[in-house]
Amino acid sequence: MISEPGTDYRIAGAGWLTRMARMAATDLEADWVIHTDADEFWLPAEGSLLETFGAVPDDYGVVVAPRVEFAGCPDGPGTFAERLTVREARSRLQPKVAHRALPNVVSLDRGPHDVALEGPDGDVASTLRPPGRAVHRSVRDEGDEDAPSEDQQLEDETKLVWAPTWPVRILHFPVRSFDQFKRRTEVAIFEGHYPDWGRFRRLRELYEQGKLEEVYADLVLDDSEVAQGIEEGRLVRDERFATMLPQCPDPLEGGEPGSVRVEARSEEAQRERAQLEFDAMQLLGRTSRWTGIQRDRNRERIESLQERLDEATTQRDQARKLLKRARARIEQKNKRLERNIQKRKEVRAELTAERERPWSRIRRRMRGLRRRIGAMLGR
Repeated sequence: MISEPGTDYRIAGAGWLTRMARMAATDLEADWVIHTDADEFWLPAEGSLLETFGAVPDDYGVVVAPRVEFAGCPDGPGTFAERLTVREARSRLQPKVAHRALPNVVSLDRGPHDVALEGPDGDVASTLRPPGRAVHRSVRDEGDEDAPSEDQQLEDETKLVWAPTWPVRILHFPVRSFDQFKRRTEVAIFEGHYPDWGRFRRLRELYEQGKLEEVYADLVLDDSEVAQGIEEGRLVRDERFATMLPQCPDPLEGGEPGSVRVEARSEEAQRERAQLEFDAMQLLGRTSRWTGIQRDRNRERIESLQERLDEATTQRDQARKLLKRARARIEQKNKRLERNIQKRKEVRAELTAERERPWSRIRRRMRGLRRRIGAMLGR
């Protein structure tokens, strides 16, 4: 049990997963690491998880697992596993990965949806050989002296090659009851897990308006919607987890883990593997295409920002020139003002000196005497 009381999972989550994955390799001597959320369950097509991952050839270090969501249903008696037995026919969520336990593994996101190795320089990118044409390799930046060589990069890359088999499906139960949905919403919008913009802001506004029950009602399916979804092939009924869960021992009460197996007929297991293969390839293809689209969008944003930066730089340079001219004018005015002040001081000094002369004092006395005589004579 590792306690992380912080609420910045959106930012720090990948680091927390990396820490746990490395502890599994160094402290717990694990062979494989599975990162799973509390509402996710990894179900092999056949057998147990221990057998499934033990059968992965040594050349491969990552297993990709498609995720499917179970549709919510109106609240009622029974556990969520007993009530939620209808799921999507095809995965729409980004798949997750399980990987071999390595002491320098790095989770690339908070999912995790992929992993890599950390190089001796502390950089993940240094363990990957950059793509590109051979004619460009000789002019690439050499980078840090501590970065691994190309041979070492190749060796690191081969430790986490994705296995070309998909023996596990992740069952996702995101909406299990209204109370659970309300609590999940409160955690998302009030405990700092997600930013207050976009869909999270709209969710917060609906929550504050008292419309959360209406949002929940749109998420759950009634019997007619389930029947229509199954008829159209969008939904399928899957009761395997509901059947298996009561058989699972509780290891906290001394139960033996790994003692429950998926017992499927040969044709059922074969059909499930075929569906998993299709889902995995569809998801990987869509993820690759979406990554390409996002890359192009980011390039457009970067180019747009660069244009705005260039324009802002030009405006800044022009403003600096105007400011320089204004300062020059102000300096000239200040100099003129200082000269005027100096002249005024000089005039005052001359006047003061003139008043102190004897003849000036006599003239002032004579003017005063004339005024008094005029006043006496009535003039």
